[in-house]
Parts: sequence; C-alpha cells; structure tokens
Amino acid sequence: MARADRLPAHRLAAPEAIHWGRALSWAFYDFANTIYSALVVSYAITLHVKEYTGVEKYTFLTMGLSLLASALLLPVAGEIADRTGRAKRWLMALTVSCCAACALITFAGGPWLILTLFFVANFCYTVSLTLYNSLMPMLAPRRRLGLLSGLGVGMGYAGVAFALPLGWMVVGFYKNWRPAHELAPLFALAGALFLLFSLPLFLFVPERPPGKGTRPGVKLGRLALRRTLATIRLLPRNRRILLFLVGNFCLVDSLNAGIIAASPYMVHVFGLQKQQAMLWLIPFSIGAAALGAIGGRIADAVGARRALLAAGVSVMFALLICGMTQSFALFIIVFTLLGGFGLANIWVAGRKFLIELVPPGQLGKHFGLYNVSQKLSMIGVIVFGILADLTLPGIPGGGYRLGLLSLMFMLTVGLTCIYKVKTGEWSAA
Repeated sequence: MARADRLPAHRLAAPEAIHWGRALSWAFYDFANTIYSALVVSYAITLHVKEYTGVEKYTFLTMGLSLLASALLLPVAGEIADRTGRAKRWLMALTVSCCAACALITFAGGPWLILTLFFVANFCYTVSLTLYNSLMPMLAPRRRLGLLSGLGVGMGYAGVAFALPLGWMVVGFYKNWRPAHELAPLFALAGALFLLFSLPLFLFVPERPPGKGTRPGVKLGRLALRRTLATIRLLPRNRRILLFLVGNFCLVDSLNAGIIAASPYMVHVFGLQKQQAMLWLIPFSIGAAALGAIGGRIADAVGARRALLAAGVSVMFALLICGMTQSFALFIIVFTLLGGFGLANIWVAGRKFLIELVPPGQLGKHFGLYNVSQKLSMIGVIVFGILADLTLPGIPGGGYRLGLLSLMFMLTVGLTCIYKVKTGEWSAA
C-alpha cells in the first residue's frame, strides 16, 4: 500500500468526512507540542533563569525576541508550503531542532547559553505551528473543521495533564541530590516527549499537495517573500481578514502573557513552592482539555465568531479576578474554569474562523499571517516581565498583580476588532 505522503494529489483533496485515524495522528502533535509549551514556556524557563539572574525581564525579553524573529518568517514559510507541498517535511525538521535545543538546556551551565538555546527552541516551535495548521484541510471537510480543531486543542491539554505529573515526579526524584537548579531535567524530558508524540503525524498524516505552480528558474524564497508582502499590502482591501488578524493578535498577546505568567505568579504572589505550582497546573490542563473538545462543537454550532468572542470575554473576567483576589482558592477556581475555557476556545475558534475567511489555495500563507498575530504576541510578555520586577509599597507581589491586570487593555482592543468582523464565508470573487 502506498504511503500517505506519496499518494497522488487528486486523492489528497479535502475529504467528504473526517478520516479519524489521520485526524487523531494530527491531533497528537497538539498533544506533543503543548507538553513543550507547558513544561518549558509556562513553567520551567522563567523560574530556572531567575535562579541565575534574580530577575524576570531577561527571560521575557528573550521570549519576545524569539516571537518577533519567528513572526518575520511565518508568512513566507506559509507561502512556500502553499507552492511546494512540503509542509510536513519542514515541520519535521523544525520539530527535531526544537526538541534538540530544548533538551540541551538541561546541560547548559550559564544563563546566556540557556537563553540562547531557549531562543532557538521557541523560534522553531513557533514556526512549526504554521505548517502544522496548514495540514488541517487534508483531514476533514470545511463544515467539520471546528470539531477537528477542538480535537487538537483537547489532545493538547490532555498532553499537559499527562506531562505535569511526570515532570513533578522527575523534579522530586532529582531533588534528592540537592542540586543547585532543581528544574534542569525538565527540559530534556520536554524535548523527548515532544519528539515521541510527534511521530504519529510524521508517519500517518499525508503531505499537502502544492496549491500553486512555480515557473522553472524562479527563486522560491524570493517569490514567497514578494507574494507575502503583496498579501500584507492588500490586507486593507479585505477588512474582514485585517480585523480578524489584528483582533486575534491582541487576544493572543494577552493570553500568551497570562499563560507564561501563571507559575511565577503563583510562586511570588501566593508563596507556593515550585513543585506545588506545577501540581496546580494539572486541574487547569484537564479543564482546558475538556473545554477545548466541547469548544469545537460550540464553534460548529454557533459560529466561530461568537465562540471567539465568548472565549475572549472569559479571559477578561479571569484576568480581572485573578489579578485582584487575595484568595488562592478563588484564584485557582477562576484560573481553571474561566481561564481554561478562554484559553482552549481562542485556539479552537480562531483556526476555524480563519478557514471561513480565506480561500483554500491561500491557507498556508494566511495561516502564516495568523500565526504572526498569535506568535508576535511579544507586547504583553515584555510588559509583564518589566512590571513584575517592580515593588509596590504595601502590596505583596504588587508588580506581578499590576502586570497581570495590564493585559486587559490589549484584550479589550482584540474583542472590539473581532466584534466588528462581518460573518460569512469567502467568495471566489
């Protein structure tokens, strides 16, 4: 039997029904990459680097720079994927590079080497998401893509719920040797698990056929850059896509900063130990997994726009309550329920909404722009990192609280933009 990635293009057209074996293999990549996101980005890297430097800002600045660098490449990568049909091949290379750089952090002995390796890992991780998302139309009909997206998000947070207890046990075992940096083994663990659970996609998900031809002798990189710049210049003529991309950028800017801030916030505001903070991420991940799976059906039933607005409002209330409360019990309840719902469904509804707005032959390129609006979310990350280092007299953890509440501004702008996007699918005209 022919391998999936070598089937002729006419057999790789969008299916009339979900191919559940391939869909599950695709969703396992969400399972895999969210392990990296949770163990490294959301939990370990900020706490690990602060043990060397004593401040938050260097980690958050590195994170912002990696997002900026990847954002410059994302649309071009999407355009090349549209024209060559090699999205999966490049996805595999980026994934292996991310996993290797991440694992090497375990053995790095100084803050600048750690931050350099983290920059490489996060850059590769971010660019890989464009190529991963561009494979979606090969696995389900357009009317069922919300369900597929929800499956991926649900699998992602199931992966977090799987990885966090394992990470907690590894750190607990490692602490028996009284190491100076007790979180070091988490980076090798995250890299190994990310690679392991990426294998189903590598083996069983078909490659995309090229959507456009390229004349012989044309330099593809230069053509992709030119076409991408042309797409950006034309965005003001397509107000719906422009408003969506700006709105999605603002929503995810707040959301990403909130995710990254969660562990240091619990440690420095509520006084939890590092392992305790990891344990409290488990109910959040389980809740997000369940709510993400449900969110796919919600997006299919009520429409991606309404589902995206509901998710943004949920994050708004979560930021407000978590930034003000003195009660850790209330913090964790709101963080788990409102934060979990908002987090999961911004990803679910956002992917579906873009597919509704963009012609199929331009999905890779526009998923590149979409991931720019997601992964160029450096404003909230940097602002939080700067504010978190402030000391506010009379307010324990005041800088962290101020940083969390500051995220509401971008969230408000994003909700306004999404509200103004008119519904209705793309047209060939």
